[in-house]
Amino acid sequence: MKPGRSVEPAPLKPIIEPHDYVPPSLDGLERIAWLMDRAFRIPGTPIRVGLDAILGLLPVGGDVLTGVIQAGIVLVAMVRYKVPKPIAARMAANVLLDIAVGSIPLVGDAFDAFFKANTRNLRLLGQVAEQRMLHKPVETSSSVWYLIAIGATLFGVLALVLIGFVTVLAWLFNRPLI
Repeated sequence: MKPGRSVEPAPLKPIIEPHDYVPPSLDGLERIAWLMDRAFRIPGTPIRVGLDAILGLLPVGGDVLTGVIQAGIVLVAMVRYKVPKPIAARMAANVLLDIAVGSIPLVGDAFDAFFKANTRNLRLLGQVAEQRMLHKPVETSSSVWYLIAIGATLFGVLALVLIGFVTVLAWLFNRPLI
């Protein structure tokens, strides 16, 4: 170094260490899940329902509308919270199950009151955040088994619906099944 010249160090850039990571707050999503699943108590009972169960009383459109909101929660979880794919798929399966069963008159209304897909999805998101804060790998095997069970169940239900549809058609047209 030449005399008379001083070297100034380059300004330090803040370095974020992995252990300093603080995930985004879940407050907004918790409010949405509360409003959709648990905002109102049915008088005379300890049962709480939200807009999902109430809007689900509207034929088909109510379940589709609430499904859009539920899908939004899953998308936020995927984009903002970087949820692993098996857990995001489990969250999406919760939404699809809620929409599919919720669309069935009467049975679906009772299902909406007790299944609470948004609360389930938020619980999954909280587990992911907790595991990341503890610097543990996010456990996904239970989500994979859940997806297999849901897929097998939906396949069975679709098979039964198809058999019923063919049976009704055969009955309507008075022809043997085979």
